[in-house]
Amino acid sequence: MPEPLRGYFPGSFETTSARLIFLALAASVAASLLSIAASQIMLAVASFGAVAFLRPRPSRFSHLGQMLLVLALFLAWTILAAVASSDVRLGLTITKKFFILLILLLVPLAAEGAGRVTWIYRAVFAAAVVSSAVGLIQFIANPERDLLHRISGLMGQWMTFSGLLMLALVALAAYCVCFDWRRQWWVIPAGTMIFAAIYLSQTRSAVLGVIAGILVVLLLRRPRAALLLLVLIPALYFLSPARIQQRFRAGWHAEDPNTRNRIELVETSLRLIRDNPWFGVGPKNVAREAPRYRGSGDYPDWMYQHMHNNLLQIAAERGIPGLLLWLWFMLGLAWDAWRLSVRSRRDPASGEALMAATAALGCWVALMVSGFFEYNFGDSEILALFLFVMAAPYAFRVRGIDRLQGGGEVAAGEPAKQRTSPGAPAIERVQAKPARGTASQS
Repeated sequence: MPEPLRGYFPGSFETTSARLIFLALAASVAASLLSIAASQIMLAVASFGAVAFLRPRPSRFSHLGQMLLVLALFLAWTILAAVASSDVRLGLTITKKFFILLILLLVPLAAEGAGRVTWIYRAVFAAAVVSSAVGLIQFIANPERDLLHRISGLMGQWMTFSGLLMLALVALAAYCVCFDWRRQWWVIPAGTMIFAAIYLSQTRSAVLGVIAGILVVLLLRRPRAALLLLVLIPALYFLSPARIQQRFRAGWHAEDPNTRNRIELVETSLRLIRDNPWFGVGPKNVAREAPRYRGSGDYPDWMYQHMHNNLLQIAAERGIPGLLLWLWFMLGLAWDAWRLSVRSRRDPASGEALMAATAALGCWVALMVSGFFEYNFGDSEILALFLFVMAAPYAFRVRGIDRLQGGGEVAAGEPAKQRTSPGAPAIERVQAKPARGTASQS
C-alpha cells in the first residue's frame, strides 16, 4: 500500500492478504446500504480469502461456540420446515440466505485488532450518507409522493432503505456517545441527513426503531441526555407538516386502512400458526398458504406475501420451535454484547470495544422494535448490516471469556504504533489516547 494512504487504514495487520480480506469485508458491510449484489460479491471475496490465506487457531472461535450451536439448530430446523412444506423446492431456496451468516465468522476473524471495527463503522456511515442523499434528492424532486411511491434511495423498496438507515443512525449515536464527537465535525451533518431521510420516507416502523435504539444507547452511556430525547420527539412531531403528522397518528386508529390490513395479517398468521404449530408452512411458502387463512376478502392476495412481523413470520414459516430457536439465538447475541459493555466500562482503554457493544445493543433493540411491524430479519440487506453490528463485539473476545483486544479510537490519519498486551501473543496494534467519556460510567 502507498505510504501516504497507510495512515488512513488500521495498522494492526500482519500480512497484505489479511489487510485485503479486511477491506473486502468492510466493503461488503458498507455496500449493503448501496447494492446487495456488490455486498455479496465482496463477502464472497472475503470468505474465499479467509479460507485461502488465514489460518486461525481453533481457540479464536471458542467464544462463539454457544451462539454458533444455537444458530446451527435454527438453520437445521429451517431445513426441516422446508422439507415438511407443500413446496419443498421453494422452501429450500431459503438456504441461499445462509451465505450471509458468514459475516458472523468473518468479523471476529478479520476485524480483531485496534481500529478495525471503528474503520468499518466509518465506511458504513459514509455509505449511509450517500444513500440518504439519494433519498433526499428523490424527495426534493417530488415532495408530493404518496405512500406507494415513497423515497427509497438506492434500494428497491422504502422499507429496506429506511431499515438500513435506522441501524446506521443508531450505530452513529453509539459512536458519538462513546467517542468525543466534538472533535469530529462530520457526525452532526451525517446524522441529520440520515434521520431526515428516514423521517421523509414516512416509514413508521423505522422511526420507532430509531427512537427505541437511540434511547437504549443514551440510557447506557448518557442517561441525562435520554430525557432530552423524550422532549425532542413530541417537539419534532408538532413541527412536522400536517401530512406527516397524519401518517403517524393513523397507526393508532383501527379504522385506518393501513392499520386494518395489519390487524388482518396478525389474525391470519395466528390462524396459520395454530394449524401448523410444529414446522409452519415452510420458508417462502407463507405467500402461497396465508390466503387460505384470511379472515376477509377485502384484500388482494399480494398483501399476504409476508406477515409484517418477525415473530409471526418466523413462526408461520418454521413453527413455534423455530421461533423459540430464533429467539434463543437473538437473546444470546444481545447477552454477549451486554457482557462486553459491562466489562469494557472498567477499562480506560476500551473505547472501541464499548462503542461496538453499545451499538450492538442499540441496534438489537431497534431491529426488534421495528420488527413488530415489518419482517426486517428476512431482508438480505438489513440482515447483512445487522449481523456485522452483532458480530463486532466478538472481535474483542478470546478463549471464551471477555477480554479486550484493543484500546481507544483510531482517528483517520493518525500514525500507527505498536504495542503488545501482557500475556498475549505479540501482534501489531494501534495505540490511541482514550477519547473523553470512554472510561467513565454515566
